[in-house]
Amino acid sequence: MNRRNVLKELGLGITAGMLLPGWLGACSEDNPPPKTTYDGRIAIVGAGAAGLYIADILKAKGLKVVVLEASDRVGGRVRTLKTTDKPTPSLLFNSLSEMGSDFPNELGAGLVKGSDSAWGKFIQELKLSTVNVTNSAADNYVVSGAYVDGASLATNPDFIEAKNFLDTLASQSGTGSVQDAVLSAGINANMHAILNAWIGNASLTSNDRMGMKGISEAAGLWTRNKEMLMLTDNPMQDALLSRFSKVIVDVQMNAAVKQIDYSGATVVVSGENPTNAEPFSLEVEKVIVTVPVSILKKGMINFTPGLPAEKVAALNSMEMEACLRVLLDFKANFWGDNSGFLYGAGQAPEYFNSGVGRSELSKTLSATISGAKASELSLLGKNVIGVLIAELDAIFSGKASTHIRTDVHDSAIAVIQDWSTEPYILGGASYSKPGGTNQHRIDLGAPLNDKLFFAGEATDSNGEFGTINGALLSAERAAREVAEAIGV
Repeated sequence: MNRRNVLKELGLGITAGMLLPGWLGACSEDNPPPKTTYDGRIAIVGAGAAGLYIADILKAKGLKVVVLEASDRVGGRVRTLKTTDKPTPSLLFNSLSEMGSDFPNELGAGLVKGSDSAWGKFIQELKLSTVNVTNSAADNYVVSGAYVDGASLATNPDFIEAKNFLDTLASQSGTGSVQDAVLSAGINANMHAILNAWIGNASLTSNDRMGMKGISEAAGLWTRNKEMLMLTDNPMQDALLSRFSKVIVDVQMNAAVKQIDYSGATVVVSGENPTNAEPFSLEVEKVIVTVPVSILKKGMINFTPGLPAEKVAALNSMEMEACLRVLLDFKANFWGDNSGFLYGAGQAPEYFNSGVGRSELSKTLSATISGAKASELSLLGKNVIGVLIAELDAIFSGKASTHIRTDVHDSAIAVIQDWSTEPYILGGASYSKPGGTNQHRIDLGAPLNDKLFFAGEATDSNGEFGTINGALLSAERAAREVAEAIGV
């Protein structure tokens, strides 16, 4: 498949009329949006997956929307490395030389979790080719610092016990952390790092910080299949923007919302342009807040009146921590052509062979590091690259430093996306702390006075928080709440 042609076709864009929620019905050029007597304007704060989808749904209902995005980029935590990207404090290039990958490199969400999910269905409707990572790649592991292939480990009693813990998350109990539950289950310590990679790091935190009850409830609510898909040729960010191309014109970028006053008959939203401190203010009838939970917890948006006690309690039950995505470019694939994930290392709990099923070259490793370890490594800046190469050398007998691609200055060709330093994101994804429950997510998403609404992955109550699909499901709920409040 010619990737350049595919990207050109994708850029044409498709939106309203594709897989809109059943309560809305399809709208297209042949079936235009319904006429409505409602003349009010609706502001959506945040142009990530949730914000774009809400705008798409409401616009298809004939409603006027404006999307306020604090940064200069649309897509939120969906971001693909582009050749036009410039270095920032959160996007670090170790070399001026480009990555050698002949496939998209994802800096944020990179996998479609559940082929039958809302995001999976959008991908199908866009007719984008995918590779099923679940079926086409083998997981391998690091046990006590040593590489062990998945096939060899499959019959290990300790591994079987750890895998059973993962497979029965919905039935696990306890009011403490996931690590507390792992210890109570008596699982051998040599499997703890793997379990942390599977559960904590996969939720963009660590097992010692994440509450057992919250993840157990989520596992019980999960209704999607467990297939993981990866786009073969197209960047995830382009897929998102293409799907919602008709609402991109409604996005005002560099509009950092600082204050939402919903005390009157209408709502006053005010803030400033972060590039020049120029203030703005607009009066609207409804506001939907889709910003990451980290922004709400830090009080970066002031609400008048203040958020009620149940929302404060919900925010206190969650956290959002540091997350690093590091791309390492190599001259040779020393980890195995069919290798998918490498779980259980000490510095990067998850390495991923991001070219698997997409390229015969397949010479790029993607490392995802979350929680306390990410906070620690974030302080190193570009020096984190040397830490990861040293770890891979220990696992693969020195092959990483031998095969790392370097430029003419002998600098390793690598890229770091530090989500904790993205000023309007500040971390990876929401997770429930010990004591946190699914009810807290419901409380966080509940509307206030039929004027202030909330969406985003942190408000998903279907067990899919921390994912694009969770963001999309929350968008459907919030859009429905707004439509019902208006009566359209």
